[in-house]
Amino acid sequence: MEGYKIADLLASEGTCVATWATRWGFKMEAFDAIEENAAILASRGGCVAIHSDEQRLIQRLNVETSVALAAGRRAGINIPQEEAIKWITLNPARIMGVADRTGSLEPGKMADVVLWSRNSFSVYAVAEKSIH
Repeated sequence: MEGYKIADLLASEGTCVATWATRWGFKMEAFDAIEENAAILASRGGCVAIHSDEQRLIQRLNVETSVALAAGRRAGINIPQEEAIKWITLNPARIMGVADRTGSLEPGKMADVVLWSRNSFSVYAVAEKSIH
């Protein structure tokens, strides 16, 4: 939650960070959390994963990622969407140690593909089809 404080160190060590998009101050390890955390980490070359342990938000990590992108943009940090999609695909797979088998669309990997009604980072996007 406070990875932004040591973003360069985390990036240089190749350490991935799982973070919330908008949660802070509700417990000690989130005391100094900021909305720009994910964007700062990514802008320094860090591995970011957006997560939630809240049952409604976990179903909308695409929107949570959009919130984190917007916070970064307000702070002058423009993370490309092509990088941000890794926050909910490849980077979580890296954290779990399964990126060699899933997390990106590559020959030989397992994949679930979602076709969205519009940009997947839009609050109005609806998952129209899922291919397993």
